[in-house]
Amino acid sequence: MAIMAAMTPDNRRSPPPWLAAACKVACVYMLAAGLWIAFSDQILERLVSDPAELSRWQTIKGWLFVVMTGGLLFAYLHRTLRRQHEAFDELTMLFDSVPAIIYVADMRSHKLLYVNGYAVKRFGGQWQQRTCFDYLQQGQQQPCGFCSNPLLLRDGQPGPAVTWEFRNTRDGRWYQCLDKAVRWPDGRMVRMEIALDITERKELERTKEELLSAVSHEMRTPLTAIAGFSELLLEETGLPETVRRHVETIFREAEKMQDLVQTFLEVRRLKTDQARIDYEALPVRQLLEQAVGGSRECTDKHALRIDCPEELTVFGNRRELIQVFRQLLANSCRFSPQGGPILLQAEDLGDSCRVTLADRGIGIPREEQERIFEPFHRLDIGDRRRVRGIGLGLAMVREIVNLHGGTITVESAPGEGSRFLVSLPRPLPDSTPAADG
Repeated sequence: MAIMAAMTPDNRRSPPPWLAAACKVACVYMLAAGLWIAFSDQILERLVSDPAELSRWQTIKGWLFVVMTGGLLFAYLHRTLRRQHEAFDELTMLFDSVPAIIYVADMRSHKLLYVNGYAVKRFGGQWQQRTCFDYLQQGQQQPCGFCSNPLLLRDGQPGPAVTWEFRNTRDGRWYQCLDKAVRWPDGRMVRMEIALDITERKELERTKEELLSAVSHEMRTPLTAIAGFSELLLEETGLPETVRRHVETIFREAEKMQDLVQTFLEVRRLKTDQARIDYEALPVRQLLEQAVGGSRECTDKHALRIDCPEELTVFGNRRELIQVFRQLLANSCRFSPQGGPILLQAEDLGDSCRVTLADRGIGIPREEQERIFEPFHRLDIGDRRRVRGIGLGLAMVREIVNLHGGTITVESAPGEGSRFLVSLPRPLPDSTPAADG
């Protein structure tokens, strides 16, 4: 019954339906009781004149009123509770028939409040008074590092559902999880998770990824040789200037192809492998500094500036978030061929952190601002040869941000530069920032 109440839309803000029904019953009862008392006394006074006899009949009338009230109350409660139990049994039967693990856990204490029959068959029936990580994971004594709780709230209220994948340590099978924060009838915030077994699908994906890995290896081997030998040639002294320029072109293009192959594989990985591991509280300033330090697109003409509080943190995967900021920075430098200032600014929004990357480049037309995040879409600026890339970088950025439970938007106009705004969830208050690694 608590699950039914928790799943009712806006159950916290609008009065529950049973409250209106209870008010109606109370009003009808008070009206009937008042009429009974008023008219019964008048009738008895007219029919019975002896005071002693009148007192005896009034006592009988009072007991009759108590018996009738008790009978009506019993009938009402029996009917109401029977309906509730029938509805609860129907909901339980529905959840038990779903071939997926469904459970509800308190977001603060991680104590389980409900587990469906499918989960009981997989992990046993002793789940009462246990935490979700103790019941569902093998040898886990503290909340899981990939727990989705920080991704589920927005300003203390339930946010959008989060979908992710993980491999269970107790039964060794892969699950695709859909997590949603809901408010329990007693007011506390809980996490409801539906986990669907996708082990067979993951096996097929693994076979496909092995094939892609083999193909990419065959591509990387000659590219690595070309880049390596061209770099060695550039270290030679006495090369004619014309030959040197040709070798530099070979080296740059080989590096470009290596980057494209790596980006393509990374996009494929993000689309097929949504396992959320290695999530931790990360200092935002460190992420931005590492992104700036690893950027190869920016030149001395670009004035990079970071504006970020030292104590500001986000919850996520270090490597993936550095990829996000590095790719956005590379885009800003690439589409600002004349140089100019580029600002990386981060600010605390409470339950989330917003990182803004602003440049004064060529800008993006309004009709292109959503399409730039599509795979293989390139901004039409006339001469495509001036700008490297095949249109996978921003697609990768959006995949990573979505998997982190965040959002990315762009504000831009042709000739006025662009502002990319990335919102990411903050860690829970008791999380400790990870050391730089």
